[in-house]
Order: sequence, then C-alpha cells, then structure tokens
Amino acid sequence: MGKTILPILIFITASCTVNKPTQSMHPYSGDAIGCGNFIIYQLTEDNQEYVSIKVDINSIAIQSMQSYALGKAQVVSVSRKKFEGVINQALCNDVIVEKPRKVLEEEARDGIVEVFLTESEIEKASNREPYIVTVVLKKVSFETMSIDYLRIENINVGWLPG
Repeated sequence: MGKTILPILIFITASCTVNKPTQSMHPYSGDAIGCGNFIIYQLTEDNQEYVSIKVDINSIAIQSMQSYALGKAQVVSVSRKKFEGVINQALCNDVIVEKPRKVLEEEARDGIVEVFLTESEIEKASNREPYIVTVVLKKVSFETMSIDYLRIENINVGWLPG
C-alpha cells in the first residue's frame, strides 16, 4: 500500500501550479491629467508619483489606432517619476507652484503604447484644437518595475496651460 500512495502523492504535487495574477500590480490608480500637444500623467492615489506618456504629435500621421514599440519609435516616450510630496498641482497648471523634491526618475526600456482617437477627435487634433485620447500601456518595463497593462481613458490633450 505504501508503494501506491507515493506515486499518487508525487503526481498530485507535480500537477499543482501557482497561478500568478494577470493584472498588473502597478500603483497608478489615481487621477489622470493631460495637456500640451500630447502629454498624459497617470498618478498614484497619494499624488506623489506618476507615469507620463509623451507623443510627438507633429511627427506622426494621426489615426484612430496607433501602436508604438518603446525603444524603437522615437515619437513616444514613457517615464516614471516619484516625489517626496504631492505633485499633481504642478502638472498642466498655469499657476507655477513649488515642486517637491524628486526621488526617482526612470525611462521605460521597452513595451507597447497604443493610442486611440475617434474620427471626431482626429479632426480636432488636425485643426490644432484640444482633443480626447485613450492610451493603453502593455508590458512596459522600467529598471525597477513593470506595468503589465494600464488603460488611461478619455484624457483631454492638445491644449497648453495659461
């Protein structure tokens, strides 16, 4: 009997797997802010850190869906910055406020950035009017962390503070 239990225990132990969550564990669940030709900031809940997405809108043909590989496409950049205090009031604001001290800054090394615009928003962007975008980050990696998936919806860009 002991000989038959051992193979069964080995089979059961070998067939157990650990399922890792497929959802990203990034901290960016706070507010999103947009401004400039195309700058988006997605903040953490405590407003002390953000991931920013910048697209050189003057160097691309605006389409309803665009996909960029970080590190290969020179028209898009993604960075991550963390501060000692609250930073949200200093972003896209026409009133200059004192920024807290930066404690971390890193550029994304690789990943995918997808940009979505509706036809009416494409027309606004072409006319240099403010427009609404949705951005998706996929498998974006920094030196100290990665973002498996982050969707930032309906952000107003194409305007300048002041």
